[in-house]
This record gives sequence, structure tokens and C-alpha cells, in this order.
Amino acid sequence: AKGKSQPKGDGKGDGKGKSQGKQKGKAFSGKGCVAGVDGKKAAACDTVTEAKLRLPKEVVARLAKQANANAEQALSSMPDSESKMAKVKSVRIMNLARLIREHDANNGGGGVKRALEEGGEGAPGKRPKSAQDEVEYSDKHGRSFSLREIVVNFANVGASYGVKVLGREGTGLFDWDGVRKACRFLKHERGWKVTGVINENYTGSDQAQGGNNSIRLPQDIKQLCDGDVLETPRITTSNHSSADDEMTIKCAYRRNSRFLDNDNYRDWLTQLHDDKIREWLNTYQDLLHTRYFFDKATGDFDLIEGNVPSHMLAQGIKNVDKKALWTMNR
Repeated sequence: AKGKSQPKGDGKGDGKGKSQGKQKGKAFSGKGCVAGVDGKKAAACDTVTEAKLRLPKEVVARLAKQANANAEQALSSMPDSESKMAKVKSVRIMNLARLIREHDANNGGGGVKRALEEGGEGAPGKRPKSAQDEVEYSDKHGRSFSLREIVVNFANVGASYGVKVLGREGTGLFDWDGVRKACRFLKHERGWKVTGVINENYTGSDQAQGGNNSIRLPQDIKQLCDGDVLETPRITTSNHSSADDEMTIKCAYRRNSRFLDNDNYRDWLTQLHDDKIREWLNTYQDLLHTRYFFDKATGDFDLIEGNVPSHMLAQGIKNVDKKALWTMNR
């Protein structure tokens, strides 16, 4: 009897073992993290399984209870259905894995070492990672999200700066200094790798150089991107009038990263020819499409990031009850 009771929560062994397995099913032990695991849950399930072997039972139970509450709150607006039950189960697993990592970090566990190795809090010379810069999830193709990389549509940023800060109207809106401010913020304030997209041989003014003469890409901006500036071919046909937008989307797709542009991309959400990339854009736009603004008074650049946690958006959950956000973990 003693030998049969050793496996915990696996639904096997004596009646007590079965009862525990069934009771903890909602807390992601046993079946929830052993059978039928897809690519999105694999890492989270590994974290949960490993934690059950080393953490006290009461700690796992407490974290599981919190993860369950988070999941139910996040999906409270969804009507009851089998689909909702499956979604809640998936969200609960991911939440528990995240809470375990946070517990480890706060208590000197394995999470601290991993955070330091990846350039997290405490790593010398690197910005601490935000909770919004990492998610456990993968996209529908099994690729991890690269939330510390961003593809920037230079033309959109430079023109916005010209209008909002410099007060320009009509033609010639673009100014390189807006691009510079954006890249500097993204690289130094956020610690992200920046990739630029701009039309081939593009020229514009640069307020940092004190004049309105049109010049090509300044070298300091190229350096902020570590030389990773991609030029969109100049195509004259009307069908390719927004080629830089298309290139921005496709470069972000290849990297599975963020992309910066204040265009809503309504046309691309419907008309992008590549079915796979169009589906990716429709599914993950809320997670990856990054918006921004310039402060007219100071000229400063900053992001508009919303209030739904990245780990929810990565699962395709876009509509979250606002009251749930008051207590939901980031």
C-alpha cells in the first residue's frame, strides 16, 4: 500500500491517490501536465512538474489556488462552454508556472539564477526584464515570441514627429530626429534590439543637425540599430504603394517580434496575400503591434502599451473584464 501511494496526483494506486489526483486536476497536477500536452504548454508543465518535487505541498496548493482565481477572473466574460473550460485549463497551467517562477525568484530559488543568466534583474550592465517582455507561450506555429526585439517603421515614426512636435503640415513631414528619439528609447530605456525599415535611399531633414536640408540615414541611428536597417525597394506601381508597411509586418513575422507603427493596418489584416502571415497578424496584433506617441511639449518619445498582460494576449485573450485587471498578476 505504501508503494502504491508514492505517485502523487497521477490517478493511479489506491483510492486515496485517485481522490488526490482528481481533486488537484484543477490545480494542474497529474493529468493536466502529463497527458496531451501541446507545444504551448510543454515548458509550463515541465516547470509545474519539477516544482511539485521540490516545493512544499502547501506552497504549490497556494500558488495553484491563486492561478485558478486569475484564470477564472480573466475569462469571466466568456459564456460557459466546453471551449471556455479548455481555455481556462490552459490559462491556469500557464499562470501556475509563472507564479512558481516568481516564487523562486523571491525566495532565492532556481528562478534567480536563470534570470541572471538571461540578463534579468541583478545582471550587471543590463536593464531588468519586464514581466511584459517574456511569455511562456508560442504562436500557432510553435515559435517562441521575441518580445525584446522590435521592427520599427521609420517613415511612420519620422512623419509623426514632424507633425506632432515640429507642427509640420502637407508634404515633407518626416524628420530623422523623431526616429533617433524612438530608437534611443527602445534600445536604452527598454533594452530591446531594434530593426529599422525605411524606403531605399530615403532622405529627410534632421533637427539634431540644426537644419531642414534633406539627408540620408544618419550613422548614429544606424548604430542604434546595430546596423540592422532594412531598405524597402522603391516600387512605383499603386499595388505596392505601402511596401514599407508590408515589409515591416513580414520582418516582424520572421522574427516573431514586436513591430512599431501607429498605422492600424486595417487593409493588411484583410488583404495580406500570405495566408499564414495574415492569420498571425490577426491573432497576435494586440500583443506585438506596438503603438507610441511624442510629447509635443518636450519632444519625448514613449509607448502606448495598454493594460492587458502580455501573457493573456499571447494566448489570444483580448477581452478581459476590467475589474479582473485590478488584482490580476502582471
